[in-house]
Amino acid sequence: MTIQLRAQESDSLPESSCFESLAESSNYFEGGSVGYSVTRDCCRLDGIRLQTDGWQVRPLSVEHVESSFFADESVFPAGTVTFDHALIMRELIHQWHGEPDMFTERKNNMTAVARAGSVTD
Repeated sequence: MTIQLRAQESDSLPESSCFESLAESSNYFEGGSVGYSVTRDCCRLDGIRLQTDGWQVRPLSVEHVESSFFADESVFPAGTVTFDHALIMRELIHQWHGEPDMFTERKNNMTAVARAGSVTD
């Protein structure tokens, strides 16, 4: 997977953002500190949680953004994904903690059903 980003700090979100303000966006992302990443096992996602001492974000003015993941039209047909905005955090005291993995069950080739769980081995 590749990602390209060209951006600089800004004073505000783009007018086209789905968020009304920087505070609204910040609150949304602060509440979502758990994330999952793909693994070599097609049916297992690694869980991770971000813990911060303080939370302060700044908006980025994005000149160019490209993601091979979201560009895959077999997964995301043309017009179904739109970039909204980007934020940056600097000089943040933080820790990463493992979370239980998430497992999926393959259904009809492309459809996957997620379920929470943990590896017991």
